[in-house]
Amino acid sequence: MSEQKNENNETVEATVEETVNSTVEDKKSGFDSDVLIRIFMALLFSLIGWLTLWVFGAVVLIQAIFMIVTGEQNKNLKSFAGEIGKYLGSIVKYVSFQTDEKPFPFQSWDSEDKKEKPDENGQAA
Repeated sequence: MSEQKNENNETVEATVEETVNSTVEDKKSGFDSDVLIRIFMALLFSLIGWLTLWVFGAVVLIQAIFMIVTGEQNKNLKSFAGEIGKYLGSIVKYVSFQTDEKPFPFQSWDSEDKKEKPDENGQAA
């Protein structure tokens, strides 16, 4: 009887060990590729964000010069700076793991505008 219990215990232990090993291997293989892709994308968008920040700075400088010369804001530059600011915000949200939605070019440029603007019933689209 005790031999049979030992065999049952060994069988159960072997089954549990196989299950644990297969679960660990499944998590390990899925974990590595997803995390590595996310880290690569975060680094890529960090670089894109850095370059975009320089463009944003140039637009601000041009707007300042325009205001000194004409005394008024350029509406087109103001609008463009606002769009760049929204884009930089979406990059920061993605890079800091606040959202899983990849910024442009992986979604449309105006996708955030569609979310924020209410429809005729006053509800967000």
